[in-house]
Amino acid sequence: MRVLVLGAGGMGGFFGAGLIKGGADVTFLVRPGRAAQLQRDGLVVKSQDGDFRTPVKTAQQGQVDTPFDVILLSCKAYDLDAAMTAIAPAVGEQSAILPLLNGVRHIEVLNNRFGAGKVLGGLAMISATLLPDGSVRHNPVRLPVNSAVGELDGSRSARSVAIQKVIAAGGIPFDAREDIAAAMWEKFFGFGCNAVVATLTRSRAGAIARSEAGGSFVSAVLEEGSQIVTAEGYPPSADTPNVIRAMFSQAASVYCPSMLVDMEEERSTEGEHTIGDLADRAAKRGIAAPLFTAARCNLQAYEINRADRKQTRAA
Repeated sequence: MRVLVLGAGGMGGFFGAGLIKGGADVTFLVRPGRAAQLQRDGLVVKSQDGDFRTPVKTAQQGQVDTPFDVILLSCKAYDLDAAMTAIAPAVGEQSAILPLLNGVRHIEVLNNRFGAGKVLGGLAMISATLLPDGSVRHNPVRLPVNSAVGELDGSRSARSVAIQKVIAAGGIPFDAREDIAAAMWEKFFGFGCNAVVATLTRSRAGAIARSEAGGSFVSAVLEEGSQIVTAEGYPPSADTPNVIRAMFSQAASVYCPSMLVDMEEERSTEGEHTIGDLADRAAKRGIAAPLFTAARCNLQAYEINRADRKQTRAA
């Protein structure tokens, strides 16, 4: 199986390493600086489960001119347009595109560009970060569901099973699911609620747990989020709200969603693609969503202030 992995950051590096260990022929499509780093040091994944280092094949935009069996997208949602341009030469008649992005809006965008038959549903349930030295740090987290792939029409295909087998062979808990659309919405619900809580408090789970209003605030966000996704036809399971409540009830926890990390490090966020998307869906269905709207406004103001600071520094 020939696999093109777009990017070699936390997510792309981790899944790319798993694919290599599982026996796939992997090429990383990366920018020049990352390509030089990988050629010099190899791909390094650090984990309490054991470190992994391997030389890798890389390509830069414009250097890919043959189709790949699978194209794995692990970019941020706001980079999707650029990502589609970069991978287009690798998409052939039999290619499968596996996106592992947050949210669900990217599916329609990919279908419109490449055709629905080429796009799979994907779900990533891992925590991995690109470190300053170029290595990837994997933070093992035990979750009730695994990362997964599946056909968006609910069928069980040979290609999704083949992808599942090679990733699982690389040591990553990974499923082939016939309900991948529902699973993606379940994750979207959880991600959106966690991001709203963290965005509005600018705090990690432990601080929220120790606050007097923390529990009731988390419950209010979960109720609002549940109304939105239920109206879209994907009510959350009974377990997911309980898992989220538990996450924000541990006084010593340092957990926070990636949205808060991006804000703390003054990076762009996926706010419009996740919280913004859910707020838009609520508005279209006439659902009051003051907490999601407040979080969206907070993120929009953050981006405006971030741009102003960047302009001031450049002056």
